[in-house]
Amino acid sequence: MQKRVLILTSYVTGHGHKSITNALEEELKKVDGVLFKSVEAFEFAGKMGLRIGKMYAPIIRTSEDMWKFIYKMSATEPRLVEKVVKRLIKRKFNKLVDQFNPNIIVTVHPAFNSAVIDLLSKRKDKKKIKFATVFADLISISPLWVDPRADLMIAPTKEAWVYALKRGTAEEKIEIINLPVRKEILEAGRKIKMVDEKGIREKQETDFLIMSGGEGSGDMGNIIEKLLKVPNSRISAVAGRNTKLKEVLEKKFSDKLDRVTIYGFVKDVENLMTSHDVAIVRGSPNVLMECITCDLPVVVTGALPGQEEGNIDFILLNNLGILCAKETDLVKSVNKLLDNDKERLIKIKKSQLAFRDLDAGKKIVEKILSLA
Repeated sequence: MQKRVLILTSYVTGHGHKSITNALEEELKKVDGVLFKSVEAFEFAGKMGLRIGKMYAPIIRTSEDMWKFIYKMSATEPRLVEKVVKRLIKRKFNKLVDQFNPNIIVTVHPAFNSAVIDLLSKRKDKKKIKFATVFADLISISPLWVDPRADLMIAPTKEAWVYALKRGTAEEKIEIINLPVRKEILEAGRKIKMVDEKGIREKQETDFLIMSGGEGSGDMGNIIEKLLKVPNSRISAVAGRNTKLKEVLEKKFSDKLDRVTIYGFVKDVENLMTSHDVAIVRGSPNVLMECITCDLPVVVTGALPGQEEGNIDFILLNNLGILCAKETDLVKSVNKLLDNDKERLIKIKKSQLAFRDLDAGKKIVEKILSLA
């Protein structure tokens, strides 16, 4: 019997959900007898749903306070979110299920979990369709991720596993597997076998990579100015889809082209990750996991309220990077990595190699397919 997997994701709410979906798709392609389909779940709610999904990028770029309010509201009233989402997606979701006839539905976006489980329970055909969710957050887990009725939950950390248990999920339904990364990142990571301590110590320049997600938020200009104070520093900044930010940065640093390079949206970011020494990032879970896969030490400068705050503890506890809580302390923080013949930088790179799981996507797909 052919296994049919329907993945509910989002391509309009940032890089993370898309990255996880791509990783799962790559592994599903390798399995005989499996047909899969990935869909933009916000489209179930029509034009209004897409508009709602597309609001994510400008909100996190311009108003973290507004995002904090939205996140807190959804975490406080998850059943209200479920009720609204269920009403909005019911018709188109059921139509797709009728057409595709899946054995398994997988979500990688929390907004749809409980609504989909409810809709499946009310279908007239009463066919048992298995349901799995793959968390896209590391530590700060919204209640929207967890519905104990799910057949399987993939939690990327022990903390997420514990949270799912506390929300009433049976232990046998939860698996701890690292966040998967897309093929290009994975292939770049596989080429890195060990830490070249001698080469790292002998290199005179330090190449910094500044990233702030696909939407290019954050005060990159000030960060670049601070990093220019680090001796022998060279800086690459990725502005993402934020074309206005790219233009501003290019103009501001037009006299520093020998040390500063500004990129827009980058399709081959893995090449930048493997050719730089330190990444300056916010606490985005997928960006962090991609850096870890490419053995690139991170300096975390901030996190989205609620959603990403716990990721800082994750990085520090596992010695995968350092925190710079204040922008004014950036040079001091960077020097901690470079002092003593780059001792701490080397230790972090070793921790990253030990922590990463290059088979995470494969393991997740195997667990999902075992449901059918």
